[in-house]
Amino acid sequence: MDLILASQSTMRRRILNAARIDAQFMSPQIDEENITKSLIAVQALPRDIADTLAEHKALKISRKNLDSWVIGCDQILVFEGEVFGKPVSPEALKDTLSRFSGQTHSLVTANVIYKNGKPQWRHVSISQLSMRIITATEIDTYIEAHWPVVKHSAGGYHFERTPDLFSSVRGNWFDIMGLSIDPILSFLNQNQTGSPFQTPRLAAVLGHPVAQSKSPLMHGHWLKTNQVSGDYIAIDIPPMRFNTTVRMLFDVGFSGFNVTIPHKEQALALADDMSSRAHRIGAANTLIKMDSGKISADNTDGYGFMTNLVSQSSTWLPGAGPSLVLGAGGAARAVLVALLDAGVPKIYLCNRTRARAEDLAADISYCIEVIDWEDKQDILPDVFTVVNATSLGMTGKPPLEFDLKNVNPDALVTDLIYAPLETQLLRDARARGCEVVSGIGMLLHQGVPGFDAWFGSWPAVDEELEALVLS
Repeated sequence: MDLILASQSTMRRRILNAARIDAQFMSPQIDEENITKSLIAVQALPRDIADTLAEHKALKISRKNLDSWVIGCDQILVFEGEVFGKPVSPEALKDTLSRFSGQTHSLVTANVIYKNGKPQWRHVSISQLSMRIITATEIDTYIEAHWPVVKHSAGGYHFERTPDLFSSVRGNWFDIMGLSIDPILSFLNQNQTGSPFQTPRLAAVLGHPVAQSKSPLMHGHWLKTNQVSGDYIAIDIPPMRFNTTVRMLFDVGFSGFNVTIPHKEQALALADDMSSRAHRIGAANTLIKMDSGKISADNTDGYGFMTNLVSQSSTWLPGAGPSLVLGAGGAARAVLVALLDAGVPKIYLCNRTRARAEDLAADISYCIEVIDWEDKQDILPDVFTVVNATSLGMTGKPPLEFDLKNVNPDALVTDLIYAPLETQLLRDARARGCEVVSGIGMLLHQGVPGFDAWFGSWPAVDEELEALVLS
């Protein structure tokens, strides 16, 4: 299908790409400001303003591309009967956000499709967004952080970047983003003979901070290689806004989320149901919206750890003898449960803060014995699995001081760190004749069950994906 989007909007382009639609993108360059002013002067309704602007854009491109289907889009923000455009200055944005604070405004989204210079279809949706009460200090902090980006947006915000600004929303994610993809696809499917286009499913990784996450790269690769109609993004949510924001994102159409630091325990508490492994670990890294509307929590960290270990080792036997685990954080908790479930008879747990390790052992199993950090070398001759679940040895972190001179040469040594890919621990273990397994595979494998739950496809973990994530 020869399709043109009369817009240079990055988000609208992303939505079409997520729907697996091959389209051209052209900027119509109409005088939006003067057209809007003239329509306001004659007291045109907001929906008519948005519709007229979308039509102008589609018509201009269609006249030069008569054989193409051309989508024109526009969005109008309305509050208390006033149309709000892009903020002209940080001071103007401060005034706008102060007015929006604690109030509800409307986003009017208009989409028009032209062909042969004539209108073929049109659609207008209205979303209601209720902003939470925001203090003057919060507004100043927000403007300082986001002004270079939001100055190009009506109302001065990007919902996809800072949904925590809002307490509730009535609307659909795609309408709010400015492209009503579901009705658009319904029309396009009626006018093309190939496989029907499908509305993209949505998922995201939630954290604070979250910009460093590799999950969007990983899931984006899977979506592309499996030709799945869907999108996966990263959203930063402050801890105190987590529950409200997650429920709101589910309401606007998300199928589920990966959850990373510091939200994993909150995610478990938020859910209506949880898997047995999430319950045992005491945290969730995966949230799924079920057909019933309930939220289900899972923890796939242990699955990722064990799948990576088994897939990379041809000799490891969990029942061969005890394991040694370094660390007592969330990752260590998942590793302990996975090792015990696999059949490891005993685990020595060692953490720089002994009390934390003792609390963790008491939570999980009597098969875990806590030893002092200074004694970790002494236990090496007796163990058949060594796991570093600390951040020591990671790029930018202090080194892991761990002398392997007494390590059992039949032991398998694995490090959850993947930057660097081969840590000093793994190099030292390899030099002692031990089998070693790097941590990158755990990251990749833990994402597989979530992808299947959200997008309905079981993806492959391969060298191409590993190279992409490590690049």
